[in-house]
Amino acid sequence: MRNRPRLVITCGRCGKPREGLRHDCISNSSRRATVKPSVDFGKCETCKKPVGNPLTHVCKPKSDFKARKARAARQATERERAKARKKRQAEAHPPESCRDDDCPRPYCKTYKAGFKAGYERGFSDGFSVGFDAGVASCPRPHSG
Repeated sequence: MRNRPRLVITCGRCGKPREGLRHDCISNSSRRATVKPSVDFGKCETCKKPVGNPLTHVCKPKSDFKARKARAARQATERERAKARKKRQAEAHPPESCRDDDCPRPYCKTYKAGFKAGYERGFSDGFSVGFDAGVASCPRPHSG
């Protein structure tokens, strides 16, 4: 519901509404403080802005579009970062658990070469030395 028009008396020097006959004008103008009648429609109930002409007044309530757009952009970038983080974690695998013999990663190649060389040398060294006491040196009882 629109406000009804009302007659407002404003000060000709400062432009502020006059309440009654007496008015304390705050202005440095040397102009005379005259009485100027004008029609006022008050403030709009929806947008709280002054209604100059009720036929052309269009309410534009405050919108949070800018904030929603920024929030959506932040969430999209966060999703992309999480996806990239997950991909990096999926790509990173320890060389001990790598099952691919043709894995191109340098850590996997180094680990496999060292493991193979150590296994071959250790097996041959250990087999030639042997264990003289064998099962007899074990403190637990064995049948056999």
